Amino acid sequence: MVVEREKVRIHILLVDDDARLQTNVRDFLEPYGCRITSMRSGRGVEAAVREQQPDIVLLDVMLPDDDGFVVLRRLRGVSALPVIMLTARGNDADRIVGLEMGADDYLPKPFNPRELLARIKAVLRRSSTPPDAAPREQSRDTLTVGSIRLDLKRQRLERGERSVQLTTTEFRIIRAFMGRPDEVLSRDQIQTLAFGENYYCNDRNIDVYVSRARTILRKLCEESPIHTVWGAGYRWISDEGDGLPPA
Repeated sequence: MVVEREKVRIHILLVDDDARLQTNVRDFLEPYGCRITSMRSGRGVEAAVREQQPDIVLLDVMLPDDDGFVVLRRLRGVSALPVIMLTARGNDADRIVGLEMGADDYLPKPFNPRELLARIKAVLRRSSTPPDAAPREQSRDTLTVGSIRLDLKRQRLERGERSVQLTTTEFRIIRAFMGRPDEVLSRDQIQTLAFGENYYCNDRNIDVYVSRARTILRKLCEESPIHTVWGAGYRWISDEGDGLPPA
């Protein structure tokens, strides 16, 4: 079968100690315009990201030295680069831990390489395409609700002198809420606002993303402005008069 090659190449850093998987992934993805840089160890991933400047990282959970969660934690300390976790264990606990730590997606082994390619493209679309326009956006560069400010260009969340660098997924989730403060948003609405109408993830993923956003907000606010509305979804409560400590 002749495969039509894509003009735009995607540079992928693949971190997995399975030589056969590396070969299979490379053989399938390269005709679709992907360039693969491979590593078999989690050590040195941060340096590889700085030197190789990949577009996305495929990171195995079970590595021979530091496991993928340790590597992800270190990577998130220096980069918001999109990361898809790969695992042979495939249980919900691993998936939830990975998403809570800042992974953008999670794919259990064995996987269909076509699904891997679809996941890669979906994650990259999310990281490069702005979410739906938000009615409370005051300028091209910032979005402010009460004392919390979202820098739209640098993907940084700020309050007073404090600031937190966000991953693309964290940025999109928080931006969805800040664009519609005081509105009750269902999980479907959050998904559409954050990722677009053509993206699908299950309700549990949305709950994990929201949990991650709350954890980040507590670093700035002590109490997260995102509240659960039982049976309906979630709501961002503006901090004017809600008892949040001053910035």
